[in-house]
Amino acid sequence: MIKKILVILFALILVITASIVSLIVFVDPNNFRGFISDTVKDKTGYELSIDGNLRWHIWPQVSILTDSVRLSDTNSPKPILTADNMRLDVELLPLFSKKLSVKNVFIKSAIINITDKSKGNIARNEAKTPSNATTNKTTDSKGQKISSNWKFSLNKFEVTDSTVALQHNDDLINFRNINLVVQQNNKKNISIDLKGNIDKNQQNISYLVHACVDLNQFPEQAIIDLKKLDFIYKGVANSAKELKGNIRGVFNYRQSPMLLKSQNLSFLINENHFTGVINADLANKPYIDLQLNSDKIDLTSFLKIDKNSNNEPSTQQASPVVSNITKTDNELSFLNTFNAKAKLQIKQFNANKIVLNNIDVDMTNNNGIAIFKNISFDFAKGHIAATGVANGKQKTTLMKLNTTISNIDLNKFFNQIDTAHDLEGLFNATGDLESNSLSGSQLLTNLQGNVAIVVTNARLNNLNIQNIIQNAAAQYSKDDMTPENQKKYTEFHKISTNAYLKKGNLELSTLNANSETLDVIDGSGRIGILKQDLDVNLNLKLLGGWNGKNEKIGKLQKLTIPLRIYGQFANLRYQIDIGKLITDTLSDKLQERLDKLHEKLKSHDSKNNSNSKSKAADFLGELLRK
Repeated sequence: MIKKILVILFALILVITASIVSLIVFVDPNNFRGFISDTVKDKTGYELSIDGNLRWHIWPQVSILTDSVRLSDTNSPKPILTADNMRLDVELLPLFSKKLSVKNVFIKSAIINITDKSKGNIARNEAKTPSNATTNKTTDSKGQKISSNWKFSLNKFEVTDSTVALQHNDDLINFRNINLVVQQNNKKNISIDLKGNIDKNQQNISYLVHACVDLNQFPEQAIIDLKKLDFIYKGVANSAKELKGNIRGVFNYRQSPMLLKSQNLSFLINENHFTGVINADLANKPYIDLQLNSDKIDLTSFLKIDKNSNNEPSTQQASPVVSNITKTDNELSFLNTFNAKAKLQIKQFNANKIVLNNIDVDMTNNNGIAIFKNISFDFAKGHIAATGVANGKQKTTLMKLNTTISNIDLNKFFNQIDTAHDLEGLFNATGDLESNSLSGSQLLTNLQGNVAIVVTNARLNNLNIQNIIQNAAAQYSKDDMTPENQKKYTEFHKISTNAYLKKGNLELSTLNANSETLDVIDGSGRIGILKQDLDVNLNLKLLGGWNGKNEKIGKLQKLTIPLRIYGQFANLRYQIDIGKLITDTLSDKLQERLDKLHEKLKSHDSKNNSNSKSKAADFLGELLRK
């Protein structure tokens, strides 16, 4: 029995050896040179050039090896692909029936150039020929017969350690360290595995892709099941500043009409998870319908890295990323390139101490004009809502917003933006604002428009206006004028003002406020939002709040008292017109004494002679002069 088995094995070895020897002797791999080139030419239109002789490689599998290869467009000055070598792993038995069944095409250290220099007749014709002419061209190409008796099939395509140079307008993007495997799972399904990194202007993106593609209805339709797309982005400013994420989803692509629809779309960026739907009509002018949802977005960790990087010298680092492209006058001109509808819903957004809740954005873009149907979110125990328009059709940038702010807790607001403050209360405002710039550093500076502001239950900390007035008046009076309120703040039931926002400043045209003891009958000035300072002039009326009653208190309550409040938000100062206060207070008392003296002079009897009258007149004149 053992002898029979050994004889069978020996016979099999002889058959395999004879087959391989027959393959080497009777099948010359150079016979495939023209067949392979013609097949590539027929399928793609590009010309494949193979340098040197093709040769067999027997172990560990039957393969055909080549020297350097080039793939070129007709009449192009530079090849679209160059590689040091190429290996074709083939099946042995089909070769005897004149069928080149390739299990794998392996290309190593390829350089792929998709630039202006690699463009030839095919690229120029594609630019001139309408997209609907592609079908006829494909049909004609299929009708042509290759002048060979060999048949060809391919199961796997592999590229390793390769580079792609992609030119888009004046920008050159380098895809490096590419490792690509395209494998046919069955007749109409393929799997794609791709990894590498992208370099542009000292910015780097590394990626890893795994996807399955259903080509059963190709080219009319293709279904792409994106199992994995992991990426890491590193910017030029700081190597520690990274964006990590992944994308998953199923995409259904149709050729006519050209549509792209997504299912089960989700992506993750720095632990921030999104789900959504994207549908796009790519025929003619693209139309995009986008919906995104997220339970929570937290940018705190990313912003902390960015804040630390600001402490490092970066004067010379930013220069390589400066673009030479001339900016258009309208920063919104990109809106003319597509139409869109977008909805965004985020339950919570965190950025350092800033917390926004229930973010809801609903907008459309049609022919270069974006309409914000709704922008709303909860912030600092209050609510902010806006509608507006962004115009990309005109020569200059213009964005308009109609904004309503309701019941923002100022104490919580200033704490979230990490700003020292002395004003508390509930902030309400309405305004029509516009800006001619979208730049983050210039947006607030360029924002302008009329604003109506109301602050209820307001408290001005570290500033007691009654005490200020009392201290000023007490220096010129011996009367007891101690106010009831000895606290270190001033309270108002309501503060209202009309203002104009310009260059980061609120220019106050009117200001009114009231409380149980104070009434601001008029005011004006400036509040610097960017510099966090203010300079406001107030005209006050005292309504009460004093211990006891005396003549001086009664007169102070009849006066309009000018008060200036100025300085940084966290270190407010005041200035009161003492001279005017003294003049107004004492003038009534002087007038009263003069009236009494006049009555006394009139009541003198006839015994007083003219000399005494003359002395009295001289005394009155001297008193008036004083």
